[in-house]
Amino acid sequence: MINQGIKNHKMNKYFLFAFALLAFVIISFKQTHEPSDFCNSVEGKQKCKDALKPGFQYDATKVTKVTFSTKKDFKELEVPLYIGEKYRFVFNSEGNPQPVDIEVYDNKFESRKRKLLFSSRDFPVEQREFIFEPVRAKKVFIDYAVPPTTDSTKKGCVVFAIGYKIGK
Repeated sequence: MINQGIKNHKMNKYFLFAFALLAFVIISFKQTHEPSDFCNSVEGKQKCKDALKPGFQYDATKVTKVTFSTKKDFKELEVPLYIGEKYRFVFNSEGNPQPVDIEVYDNKFESRKRKLLFSSRDFPVEQREFIFEPVRAKKVFIDYAVPPTTDSTKKGCVVFAIGYKIGK
């Protein structure tokens, strides 16, 4: 009876040790394989708001999270604009480990008649803040093209702010 108690005690110690080791390995694996997140949306929002000045009233911001992986990714936003107002779009892509292409079109992705109104590719590759003022007020579509990476999976974001002023 005493021998059985000693054997059970030893088995419990081995079981507890094996369980603790397994938990340690799982936690370590999870921490080392979490994608790195480069997004600082608070700082990005503030920089976008500052770029609306002078002359434009802040209206809204939209933070779009992006993930860099071995496959390219694509996201599209639809932005309605109102006649009689002048707009300023500010994009901040500092929260990314590599550039994200930002393009503004007059129609959605599926449209054959869409026209490019703005592209971040027209600027130096190291530039991460862009300002665009649409000439005509109507619905526009913002496309984010996230290039593939050979590196490990990483996360980032693009901050978009819109400001307006009424009249000319």
